[in-house]
Amino acid sequence: MELTREEKNVLSGITFHTEEIEKGELCEADMELLKEMRAVAGYFKEKYPSYTFEITGCEPKSGTVREHNEWYYKVEGIDRASAFIATAEEKDGKYQIKDDFFGEIIKDEMAQEIKKILTKGGFPILQVTVGFWESLGSQHGEDISATDVLKGIIRAGNDIKIFLDGSKLGGKKYEDVTGEVEKALLSEKIKGDVYIVVVKDSAGDISKDRLYSDTLYLE
Repeated sequence: MELTREEKNVLSGITFHTEEIEKGELCEADMELLKEMRAVAGYFKEKYPSYTFEITGCEPKSGTVREHNEWYYKVEGIDRASAFIATAEEKDGKYQIKDDFFGEIIKDEMAQEIKKILTKGGFPILQVTVGFWESLGSQHGEDISATDVLKGIIRAGNDIKIFLDGSKLGGKKYEDVTGEVEKALLSEKIKGDVYIVVVKDSAGDISKDRLYSDTLYLE
């Protein structure tokens, strides 16, 4: 059986059958993994046609409480410290696949929208970052709407972090500032977990120079 170099590398990293994999002589278990790997690769090509993906590894569900395998992948032109992860679970002969790459497409637009809302409200923004707790399937392609995700129309588990310059809060109580931020975001129907951090000043380290933090749950 013909395998690509990418397929050989990934399968060899999962099983102990390196020699057989190099020859294309796969056992039944390896054949199942290959079939799933190819399904994940096809899923990416169909869902994100403007991007090039490479599957780099797999964490099988065997021996865990997970019902799905986890496939690690990278995307051409995007450099980041941790790998992206897709999940695949076979049900009734079909693969149910989800991924976390959608976040790369919309996170900056979402952060800019939150900055715009808060700047309009007079809040001294140092930084806004957006992440996601959920993975999404093929029903949401590369044209996914950042606005729909931000407002919870598409449920992606928004994880929003807002950093404020404490030196520019005019002596306001931090609890009052949190309440004002919540009101501003709710007025625009923003959804998600919102972590608010007050940093000493614009020169402060957002990890070491925190004066206050609080979490909001906007549903």
